[in-house]
Amino acid sequence: MLAENSYGWRKRLDFVAETVDGIAASRVLDIGCGTGAGLTVPLAEACPRAEFTAVDSDARSIRWAQQAPHPANLRFCDAEPRPGRQFDVVIASEVLEHVEDPAAFVLHLRGFLRQGGRLVITVPNGYGPFEAFALFEALLNMSGAQRILRAIKRRGAPAPDHGDEASATLAISPHVNFFSRRALMRLFEAAGLRLNRFRPTSFLCGYLVDSLIRSPRVVAWNARVADRLPPCFASDWMFELEPQELPPGAPAPWRRNAWGRMRRRLNLRRWGLG
Repeated sequence: MLAENSYGWRKRLDFVAETVDGIAASRVLDIGCGTGAGLTVPLAEACPRAEFTAVDSDARSIRWAQQAPHPANLRFCDAEPRPGRQFDVVIASEVLEHVEDPAAFVLHLRGFLRQGGRLVITVPNGYGPFEAFALFEALLNMSGAQRILRAIKRRGAPAPDHGDEASATLAISPHVNFFSRRALMRLFEAAGLRLNRFRPTSFLCGYLVDSLIRSPRVVAWNARVADRLPPCFASDWMFELEPQELPPGAPAPWRRNAWGRMRRRLNLRRWGLG
């Protein structure tokens, strides 16, 4: 069973499993699955009546996933299904923040859905606590202060083990999009998607915070309090969407605002990609 953590992994698993079971899905597609450890494998175990196809563009993550133990109803692939193949549920969990053109990507995901199917998207709050801590870490890293802090830490207690978080993917793929909830809703509406369900994952997670949110009681509080706060205070959001008739005309191209462009440049520099 997947244990809860500061990122709300168990809460996310339950949210997606409710979608799969709610429409008695028989075919599920997970695009951007990573190694599958964070969602795909436990989801396939929780929903044994569905057949799962999991895809990721990172070859190392897919090889790891294929070689690791996984349920018989789950198949990992390094290429997407052929055009025209449709699924009852399509999942893109923690993917939208990595793609260059999220508007085109959401339309692409919609194309895999059968009539009456569901699209599940989970994505960080671009202005929430997680991204604030990530910005702080990027600035420390680029200033050189991070190296000094690591050297000091090595002389003291050993660093905590974040094994679950690290195993979600083996790819180096920095965030290049930073969404507000309003921007996401515009994106979904332009793709002809109606919101059925929404839920935040956790309140605090990410750099520095993960070392503090370790005990089961604090982890449970962190996930629970996110439901009571306004959505803008959550670190991550979950959306269940249903396809509707596409609005007339071509959707407006995706454009990052000044904040998003600045954050994108910083993240690419932080990871040596820009």
